[in-house]
Amino acid sequence: MACVELDFKDIFPIIKHHIALIERYEDKYHRDFSLIFIKSDKNLSENIVKTLSGILRNSDIIFKSNKNIVVFSPGADWNVAYDIANGIKEFYAIEDKKDAIVSYPDDGSNALLLLEKFAQSIHQNYDIIINFL
Repeated sequence: MACVELDFKDIFPIIKHHIALIERYEDKYHRDFSLIFIKSDKNLSENIVKTLSGILRNSDIIFKSNKNIVVFSPGADWNVAYDIANGIKEFYAIEDKKDAIVSYPDDGSNALLLLEKFAQSIHQNYDIIINFL
């Protein structure tokens, strides 16, 4: 399976659309999803994206900027997202043990609140300012 790769600018509309689908179909069993931030340098991010593209599910999405990556993982609660993030960091020997992970609906009841909390977590843990809107 292969996941989809998109640019950072696409995060807000995708998350907003996904939440709308959850609410429309009242899907209580597949409600959770998580966003995982992976900080790396530009060369390493290309390797990470290439590897993740081949191993993540086709329902997952990788959002990338020049050097940072966000993984959108439907059906993954915070604990699963934490395991995914740690697996990536361990495989690529990324020393940074900080985590910037949010999960829906626990960290935000809509796309705006969720992405605001995600941006705050990224800023707090990595001193990076990202505007997802």
